[in-house]
Amino acid sequence: MTEVNPGSPTIALRLQIARELGWRARCLDPETGWLWLLERGEESRVLHGAHTRINDHAAAALALDKSHTAMVLHHFGLRVPESARCLAPGVILDALGGDPFPGQRGLTQALALAERAGYPLVVKPNRGSRGRGVRLVVDEASLAAAVAEAWTIDRIALVQLPVSGFDLRIDVLDGELLLAYVRRPLELVGDGRSNMIELHERTDTRALEPTFAAKLRASAPWIETLRDAGLSSDSVLEDGRRIEFQTTIFNLHRCCVGELVRELPEHWLKLTTQIASHMGLRHAGVDLRLPLVPGGDPLAQPVEHATVLEVNASPAVGQIAKLGGADEALAAERRVVTLALG
Repeated sequence: MTEVNPGSPTIALRLQIARELGWRARCLDPETGWLWLLERGEESRVLHGAHTRINDHAAAALALDKSHTAMVLHHFGLRVPESARCLAPGVILDALGGDPFPGQRGLTQALALAERAGYPLVVKPNRGSRGRGVRLVVDEASLAAAVAEAWTIDRIALVQLPVSGFDLRIDVLDGELLLAYVRRPLELVGDGRSNMIELHERTDTRALEPTFAAKLRASAPWIETLRDAGLSSDSVLEDGRRIEFQTTIFNLHRCCVGELVRELPEHWLKLTTQIASHMGLRHAGVDLRLPLVPGGDPLAQPVEHATVLEVNASPAVGQIAKLGGADEALAAERRVVTLALG
């Protein structure tokens, strides 16, 4: 029988743990490696991607909707990005043939936000993951193009004011900490001998994986950052010169690196637990954008300074496992899988 590769590092981790717990695994969709049947004695479970049975379906569906998630959290007094919704043409039409949302159709709300707040703005699909379709726009032409791209992923595009700082990601399960890590843009420092590819491979070990490297180097942050600096992937960076890959969303599938936080201050865990409770989630990953604190500890600042970017109802740990957190990611996933299969 041909061995099937799991569809993601997180699925691979969960299959490993399930087998350790005595479950047999059989892939039901070999083309994607995304759907697995787990069996142990008379019991059976279906593993669908990174989703589990832990969260209530309605709560998980709410977390998928970035706009509605922000409305819920804003109601509870949390800071969220200011946003405008842009509905794609030809969807969400009234059964009688009318349009119940004419004010949100097309670019109307986005242009109003741009007129009020100016550029740059962030455009993203309302339902999306891994940073797909997320763009930083600087004028009306790039705004229109980015919204059109977001509509290819979801029927609603969100246009937001950018929030500066860095990301703190916290995963919790039933109010207890699973994993916490910070995400920052990839930065390469020249040595006068190595080109950008070689520097990348020494800075982020994931760059040694051909598939990961190809996707990242085809992404907009990689291409645009090098272009704006007058460089290419083959360019040798001068000794001491630093290139930071600016990105609007610090997703580990993009030009971004992560570092575990092994001692998380209690007030951040308390905030994350409250957010999960507001959303009705037992298992949650919360993305917070924190201001940079020059010369100080950014995690010592009060929670009121943080902006909640997103809440994930099926947080994945596969990438942080490859960035020095393999033991911690495995321990977190063992708790999740044990509960999900119990």
